[in-house]
Amino acid sequence: MTQATQGRGPKDILEAARQHSRRQAIRRLFPNVSNVLVLVSLLNFVLFVGGAFYVGGDAWNGKVEGQNYYVWGYHHGKKGYTRVSKTVFEYSRWHVYSVMVTWPLAIVAAIVSERIERRPQG
Repeated sequence: MTQATQGRGPKDILEAARQHSRRQAIRRLFPNVSNVLVLVSLLNFVLFVGGAFYVGGDAWNGKVEGQNYYVWGYHHGKKGYTRVSKTVFEYSRWHVYSVMVTWPLAIVAAIVSERIERRPQG
């Protein structure tokens, strides 16, 4: 027996082995999850930018006046408001929110993944 395991019962040793196994599984799995999050975030951002160009702007900077919905951005080479349907406005608004959620998650996941990879195995 090693010094680390002396004085421990079999249940303690098994629990330590289980914890080590869990840490190793997370260590192997998290970089893959991080890569997927980064890819999804990039795709989401590209789709958002494409949609904003197609529609003529985004709802984040847009406005609602009565029953009229406007997005703000470039349309036909000029910056300004573009009138859109309520459905398009709502889509644009929720797409902005999704970008605001996915980008920070991807950044945090990439940082954590990098730290996990740098950490010595033990």
